[in-house]
Amino acid sequence: MPIDTLAAVRKLENGGFESQQAEALVEVINGVAGEQATKDDIRELREEVKKQREDFSAALEKQGEHFNAALEKQREGLNTALEKQEERFNAALEKQGEHFNAAFKEQREDFNAAFKEQREDFNAALEKQGEHFNAAFKEQREDFNNRFATKEDFAKLETRIEAASNRMLLALMAVAGLLFAALKLWP
Repeated sequence: MPIDTLAAVRKLENGGFESQQAEALVEVINGVAGEQATKDDIRELREEVKKQREDFSAALEKQGEHFNAALEKQREGLNTALEKQEERFNAALEKQGEHFNAAFKEQREDFNAAFKEQREDFNAALEKQGEHFNAAFKEQREDFNNRFATKEDFAKLETRIEAASNRMLLALMAVAGLLFAALKLWP
């Protein structure tokens, strides 16, 4: 907030300062006063910080949506592959003929039960991973809504996403191993 320099110089001169001393002192005081932040400056800064926080939250939300969409696409692809594999398995059974139908029927029922159980386990694991990710994502979003994100926050989020991806890959590898083992058992 600028001051009335002429009035301030006169008061200093009346108080015993020389004219040059009074002018220099008033100039220094005026310069320091001009460097202070105003309420408008603080309000603008708050609005800018709020907008950056909102932009970051929106970007984080969008990343979560992309991740969920990718998870869903992987799940659909795996289910399609599993269904195709099941169809191939059933076609091979029919080609064996009437002579082996009784043995294959029992084997097919066992395989289908194990296959269904594995698919249910896999879907449950995927769902659990999705819930885990959503919970972690919600927790991170709440943390970021309450404060600014740091490099450490990004590192934690990246670690959680990487862990979820690793668990997803392990589940996919387990299903692939089961399918491979089932195909090996096939005469």
